[in-house]
Amino acid sequence: MHRVHRTDGKFDAPRRVRASNFPRWIRSPRLAFLFAAFVGCVWLNQGPPLRRYDALVGEASLHPLVRSWLPLAFAYRRSADEELYFATANAIRGTDYDEAVLLAKRGEMPEEFKHFPHPDGQWHRPYSEVPFEYPALILPFVVLPSLLSSTFDMYAVYFGLLMAGLVILSVSLAVRANPRPTPVERAEQWWFAAALFLAQGALLVQRVDAVATVLLAAALWAAVYRRPFLFGLGIGLAGAAKIIPVLLLLPMMAADRETFRSRGAVARVAAGFAAGLAASVVPMVLLSPSAVGALVGYHAARGLHVESTYGVFFAVAGLLLGESPGVTLSFGSYNLGGEASSFVSKAATPLLLFVTLGFSAWVMMRSRPRSEAERRDAIVCAALGALLCIWLFSKVFSPQYMTWAIPFAAAIANRGVRACLLLAMAISQAYLRGFYDSVVAMRPLGVVALGARLCVLAILAVVLIRALSVVDRMTQVPSRRPAS
Repeated sequence: MHRVHRTDGKFDAPRRVRASNFPRWIRSPRLAFLFAAFVGCVWLNQGPPLRRYDALVGEASLHPLVRSWLPLAFAYRRSADEELYFATANAIRGTDYDEAVLLAKRGEMPEEFKHFPHPDGQWHRPYSEVPFEYPALILPFVVLPSLLSSTFDMYAVYFGLLMAGLVILSVSLAVRANPRPTPVERAEQWWFAAALFLAQGALLVQRVDAVATVLLAAALWAAVYRRPFLFGLGIGLAGAAKIIPVLLLLPMMAADRETFRSRGAVARVAAGFAAGLAASVVPMVLLSPSAVGALVGYHAARGLHVESTYGVFFAVAGLLLGESPGVTLSFGSYNLGGEASSFVSKAATPLLLFVTLGFSAWVMMRSRPRSEAERRDAIVCAALGALLCIWLFSKVFSPQYMTWAIPFAAAIANRGVRACLLLAMAISQAYLRGFYDSVVAMRPLGVVALGARLCVLAILAVVLIRALSVVDRMTQVPSRRPAS
């Protein structure tokens, strides 16, 4: 059902999208869901390990069907992150693992993250004996697939299935956040989710960001149905998984200030938020008293990511001046070196906090929504706006962070928002699988790709601001002129 806005501040009667305009198979929410599940669990999860791929390419007597599969095998080949997860899980369990992978794939890092125990079949404490750069909430999702398989090939498949399942669950929560959707609307949401899965590519199932994604979707569901404690718990757990998603808390509350106006509601949000964060803080302290400090220090010491907004500016300046600022592998990603980039990386976090607070204040000044549909759209837009603040102003912008937006993008019907997110994800997928070496070396092709994605995200920011502003103008009560 779509509500038509008028310029006089009133609403025309709701109109329904005619289901007869679409073929029956497109109108089926069940078929759309099955297709999205197939894309996430099977299509994106088909890639072999890189060493297996190299062996297939070098095999002269390869069957024609297998050879025709090689382009897909290359596009969805397993990632270095999964190798790190597998080796870390085995080190924790005391089984054989590749220590060289744990050291080489991260690059430069603090000395306390370079000491690993010998395989002895005994459990080794994370953080104190086995270095781990994620909060404790991520540990079960890294270790669990290793209990099902002793080989990396099958570990990666099980891990991919687990992450795909979490993202599918997140979309399901976003679909349910619409109180009264029609079958056509539900089908549309699932078809669009499948398109997002394809645009995000292998990143969707090869990183742990799906954990934060499903928790943010749970927070969205709780916000729509006015469950303050569950809302705070969802955001807190998302922060317990990836830290930075806590920045969605204030913008989403600002978008629905009527619900969170009372002290009791704010107290319930705070209680849930604290309980969510405790899900990582308490286990980390129990495993190692210094774990929280080491984790904070690890991420604070990270340099300026080459794919961040600031990294793009440095890359453009380097091309214009003919001097590359230099990129090194450190803390598990490619970061810029030099005093200038170090200064910007330290200033980025305070700037991100300032921008997020400013955005929250702007959202709070909007007029009160006049319908449940507008209230829900405002919450979704505020969450996407907070994610944009993170993507555009954080010192690290790994493309997998865009996975967090999938449930919110599925929940919103704005075509401009959807198109921008699809395009931004597709650009990231193109350079990651096509010419990431050009990005790391800051060659023109890589800089153009990063610049194009930055432009798309800037357009997305404009579209979101306009979407919130238009609804705000439409909900204003028109002034009444005195009769002449």
